[in-house]
Amino acid sequence: MKKTYIFFVLTVFSLQLIAQDQVQSFIKEAEGFYAQKNYKQAQLSLQDAINELNKLMSGQVGDLLPPEINGLKAVDGSASNSNLGVMGGGMQISKKYEYPGKKENNAEVQIIANSPMLNAMSMYLSNPSLMGEGSKSVRVGTQRAVLKSEMEDYYDDNGGSKKIRSTQIQVPLSQTLITLNLKGFATEQDEISFASKLDLAKIKAAVGE
Repeated sequence: MKKTYIFFVLTVFSLQLIAQDQVQSFIKEAEGFYAQKNYKQAQLSLQDAINELNKLMSGQVGDLLPPEINGLKAVDGSASNSNLGVMGGGMQISKKYEYPGKKENNAEVQIIANSPMLNAMSMYLSNPSLMGEGSKSVRVGTQRAVLKSEMEDYYDDNGGSKKIRSTQIQVPLSQTLITLNLKGFATEQDEISFASKLDLAKIKAAVGE
């Protein structure tokens, strides 16, 4: 077991070193194109370097999402991260959680960071009156957020159904948006308690807010 853990740590460390070397390679490539006054190719190489840096940053942010929150455990293999070139840059990190033996009680945490498009969105999200019916302003820790909840039908494996809460909490930062999609929580207080377990201060620091 100990050997397996050491191998895992060495593998992760090696992958990080490879990614860092890739960043340096793209920067060196950009310098070469710049010296040739091939500015477009230099720009593209620098964008490749930024994409690699986003991968490293998203890994750091993903590590800040805990394996368990208020009894809900992270779903194996659900963590993901990707670059958002179609949104003007940035990255997206997500992780899913489920309450053991209670499929209707689950959550997904999604973080979109360093996207220029979020500058305008954060102003929009900070005003619940612009978000439509059912939205309200709440606090997640010391951070202002927007909560929207409704009741929806949940069908179990035996065909039985019941009404459950379906809630979205959005926490806007300057260039980062944290979205929590929560289902099957008993009360709004339980939903906010779940959201409050995220270390927003460390997440903000990791994405450079």
